[in-house]
Amino acid sequence: MIDPRHLKTLRALADHGTVTAAATSLHLTPSAVSQQLTSLAKSTGCTLLEPHGRRVLLTQPAKILLEHADAILERYEHADADLRDYRQGAAARLRIASFSTAISGFVAAAVAQIGRDEAGWRVEIEEAESEESVALLLDRDVDLAVVMVAPNRPLLADRRLQLEPLFNDRYQALVPVGHPLAEAGSLAGLAQLADEPWVLSRTWTSCAEIISGACAATGFQPRAEHYTTDFTAAISMVGAGLGVTVIPELALPLRLPDTVRVLPIEENPPHRRIAAATRRGSGQPELLAALRSAIDRRQ
Repeated sequence: MIDPRHLKTLRALADHGTVTAAATSLHLTPSAVSQQLTSLAKSTGCTLLEPHGRRVLLTQPAKILLEHADAILERYEHADADLRDYRQGAAARLRIASFSTAISGFVAAAVAQIGRDEAGWRVEIEEAESEESVALLLDRDVDLAVVMVAPNRPLLADRRLQLEPLFNDRYQALVPVGHPLAEAGSLAGLAQLADEPWVLSRTWTSCAEIISGACAATGFQPRAEHYTTDFTAAISMVGAGLGVTVIPELALPLRLPDTVRVLPIEENPPHRRIAAATRRGSGQPELLAALRSAIDRRQ
């Protein structure tokens, strides 16, 4: 008989590529992982792994088994969710992974609200960028991940995940206080900044991809003179007169420096899609409801 725990180990190996990495994700020793995979091979009567340098490759029987493993593990998620519903009101410990601006924007408020509404519940937050959050979710280290949905997030297409849209975070333009557009109140469109020096996110980030795509749609590419992945640093550079930028609303501080002006973009503003990712079958309705409530209060 196949042990479901061994299927989980096979899935971890497929996700992480090596026995050592799989062991780390499962909080096991490499020896324990190897023993489980050997037992699984004996249970199925098939060779599941082939050595390939320092890594191992999954055989075709292993790939077939994984198709069933995902469905079986999803049923376990449903079972856990049903038992959690049965224990409603009892103590629970859950973890949310989220990128920093979402934490400050609404995740922290949602977790605080759960603490007030659900007696005995303990919800912990771990800051992580979207790719890392999804990996933590698939490894069952967290129960929900708040993520940015973007083309350079291939893990979000994993069929083991369920995505629940939360909201679209619109970008605002920032210019120095002495800029000719500073007193305009808003921008008709990004094309008004086509000839300006820009402060941009690093090229590998989703933010850079979103801004580049939005500018391209209006017929130009921003002339980047400075790069940073820190929104506070970007605001400081704009305030120092080093360029212009666009920043999502969640990243705007409650009090901006006097050296910066924020201009809403009227036509086709860039936006980033923010969603809650859970393992398919796990549900997490309480966490989702708290997140949506915090977003509603913020808006």
